[in-house]
Amino acid sequence: MARLKKNLIKSPDDFKTFGEYLAYIRETRGYSLRDVEDTVSDLIKRKILDAECSVSHGYLRNLESGEVSAPSPFKLKALAYVYRIKFEMLMQKVGYLEETLDKVERDATFTLMLKEVPQMTSAEKKSLLDFIDYIIAKRRNDEHRPKKG
Repeated sequence: MARLKKNLIKSPDDFKTFGEYLAYIRETRGYSLRDVEDTVSDLIKRKILDAECSVSHGYLRNLESGEVSAPSPFKLKALAYVYRIKFEMLMQKVGYLEETLDKVERDATFTLMLKEVPQMTSAEKKSLLDFIDYIIAKRRNDEHRPKKG
């Protein structure tokens, strides 16, 4: 297999499609489609990757051309390993983790806010509870409002 040609200069967001991004990484690393297929196969034989991670050069070509739009997480794991990039980033680029990451961020923010409650004055706690009551009432009102269109 060819050695690393150069560092990645572009970010995943610089590409219109996931396939274009994968092709860029592979080419930047100096790998052919066969190189990737052979490397993954070797990693499976050595029990570094699971058998479900196997990829053929045809599958990789279809993935890079956009014919495969939702690759298996196993395939993404193999590509992340071979290309030396974060698996989570590939999962997010395909769309598997977007919702999960947003939820984790919201939950973390909420948890940090709750840690401030013990330091709040009585008046601040009352204001916070009043605001929560307002949000709940607004949601109930919105649920009973007729939908437009």
